Amino acid sequence: MPDFNSFPTDNSSSTNLKYDIIASKFMTGIENHKRRNAASSTSSVEVIIYLIGAVLQLGFSLLVMVFLVLRWFWKRL
Repeated sequence: MPDFNSFPTDNSSSTNLKYDIIASKFMTGIENHKRRNAASSTSSVEVIIYLIGAVLQLGFSLLVMVFLVLRWFWKRL
C-alpha cells in the first residue's frame, strides 16, 4: 500500500475516517482563526474612553517635555 507523507492512499474505511478527523480539525482551526481575527464591534463609550486616555497621555507627555526643557534652560543659566 503506497503512502504519501505517512498518509495512506487506499480507500478503506479507516483511511477515510482518518481523513475526516483531520479535515474536521482543520476546519475547526480555520473557524477559530476567523473568530479570533474578526473585527470586534466597539461601542461608542469604549471609543470615547480610548480617546480621552490618548489625549491625557499626550498632554502628560507634553507637560513632562516642557518641564525638562525649562529645567535644562535653568541649569544653563
